[in-house]
Amino acid sequence: MTQRVNAFDQPIGAALPNWAPRARPQRVTLSGRLCRIEPLDVERHAADLHAAYTDAADGRAWTYMASEPFADAAAWRRHAEAMAASGDPLHFAVIDAASGRAVGTLALMRIDAANGVVEVGHVMFSPHLQRTPVSTEAQYLLMRHVFDELGYRRYEWKCDSLNAPSRRAAQRLGFTFEGVFRQALVTKGRNRDTAWFSIIDGDWPAVRAAFEAWLSPGNFDADGQQRQGLAALRAAHSGAARADVQLRPLTAADHAAWLPLWRGYQAFYQVDLGAAQDARTWQRLLDPAEPMHAIGAFDAAGELLGIVHCIEHRSTWTEGPYCYLQDLFTAPAARGRGVGRALIEAVYAHAAARGASRVWWLTHESNAAGRLLYDRVAQNAGFIQYRKSL
Repeated sequence: MTQRVNAFDQPIGAALPNWAPRARPQRVTLSGRLCRIEPLDVERHAADLHAAYTDAADGRAWTYMASEPFADAAAWRRHAEAMAASGDPLHFAVIDAASGRAVGTLALMRIDAANGVVEVGHVMFSPHLQRTPVSTEAQYLLMRHVFDELGYRRYEWKCDSLNAPSRRAAQRLGFTFEGVFRQALVTKGRNRDTAWFSIIDGDWPAVRAAFEAWLSPGNFDADGQQRQGLAALRAAHSGAARADVQLRPLTAADHAAWLPLWRGYQAFYQVDLGAAQDARTWQRLLDPAEPMHAIGAFDAAGELLGIVHCIEHRSTWTEGPYCYLQDLFTAPAARGRGVGRALIEAVYAHAAARGASRVWWLTHESNAAGRLLYDRVAQNAGFIQYRKSL
């Protein structure tokens, strides 16, 4: 694209000749298949929300919120009254369609209608909502309203930089990490460095398509387990991988295609593990009792273009579970098509879905291109990572 300049030969931003200030968000009801978002109403929602929040095993979900857990229903109701009266933040209750009960809240805030910018915040999901398809649909419904109905240009997510679950959630939902504002706030008498994430209108078509594909009933098996992750679906729609590249776990039928890539990986590092170890590795990848998993990238004809292996770990010396990304290799003819990046993003999505707070990876110190790619994907994901070099 040709760089735009002004009369003084200075670079300037793209012109927006048709831009006009947008309408401010209103107290609307947004309906989906799994849930409904309603303007927060004390009489209708306060009792349900207090009951849902008190079902939590402890108060850790309030650590990064502006308030603490409420002593009783009366204290929560007073807080809910202030939330319901507010216009910015504009608070909504999430209603589970199956039970008809309010199970969480979220808000549109820092509303800048003149520039088409708004932030989603005050996200407080009860145990009945956390890490469920309902929570994903709730986020999607609010995003869709902001972009498709109100026509905003930018949708923000901010959180305490130490809030690893919130950072993982932003990454999974399709937000791009933009950096950390140091010493941005004093909250509860403590310093807060704030991590910034955003989705802009140019990102939205791919993000929306991924949400819709992920939320489709066909994306879940009989046990309610997802068939494809949200990040993998987003990569297929965003150009991170070509539209004809599909990501999925490897199965027993993929052995003949996997073996040449696995041996190609060994050749890259100038090692030969031998046929016995090759067989043992494949056995581990298919054994559901093993923490080791394999993800493959396939073209439209079903040809395997690349592989990556992921090992889940739990350790007493790290903060929660972590994932080990290893054995990434793409077929020479498939390079330059975004296959490697899509596979790395799939590992980060797998890690986020498993509640992992960190991703480890290992590569040779001479693999500068690979190290740069890992760094870029991790930065965009807002994920904590550890690197090791051979």
